[in-house]
Amino acid sequence: MAKFYAVVDGHSKKPLILNSWDQCQKEVTGAEGVKFKSFVRKEDAQAFLDAHIEPEKKLPIENIIEDQDNLDTIAKEGIPVKENSAEIDIYVDGSYELSSNRYAFGLVVVKNGEEIHASFGAYEDENSTMRNVAGEVMGAQKAMLYAKEQGYNQINLYFDYQGIESWAKGTWKRNNHLTQGYHAFYQDMKRDLQVAFYKVKGHSGDYFNDRADELAKTAFLD
Repeated sequence: MAKFYAVVDGHSKKPLILNSWDQCQKEVTGAEGVKFKSFVRKEDAQAFLDAHIEPEKKLPIENIIEDQDNLDTIAKEGIPVKENSAEIDIYVDGSYELSSNRYAFGLVVVKNGEEIHASFGAYEDENSTMRNVAGEVMGAQKAMLYAKEQGYNQINLYFDYQGIESWAKGTWKRNNHLTQGYHAFYQDMKRDLQVAFYKVKGHSGDYFNDRADELAKTAFLD
């Protein structure tokens, strides 16, 4: 079923109605204060814009950004364009609670702009010395395991700590059990799972990154 994505305050700073999740994601990922929502009907997407923008900036209902036009605009404005066809996006984040010496992960799985799965967990073990970084590493591992268990062979993985990509690929030194184990885990997983790594700025208003952060903190309530 076709969907329409209404976006306010994305990277282009223009109110938009987009007709694919890939377009929407490029507009919203890392954009501070962005508001967006998916709709089945174009009229409902327009109504969302009307409710969130000033009257003089409202778009006519037929103002839909088509695929190639939007991709060209994105390229000109320097917004990264993904060059893969992954079916799902997974956002992970980590947290740490000093009082209990526990680290935690939060994980959000997104497909076509909709959250289809979320999970979190907290742990206290030898990796607690790495604090929130241990949580984000755990989240990355959980993300790959989820994808493999659900039968996906390609994912986009979003995170806000560079080690998630650099330790996995071996471009950063692995000086402890956590980083060495994570590197070995990824080397094994990549035989059957293609992971595209995307670093986002933490606490910048990225909706799904913030959602993963909230889930990680929720883990401490259990």
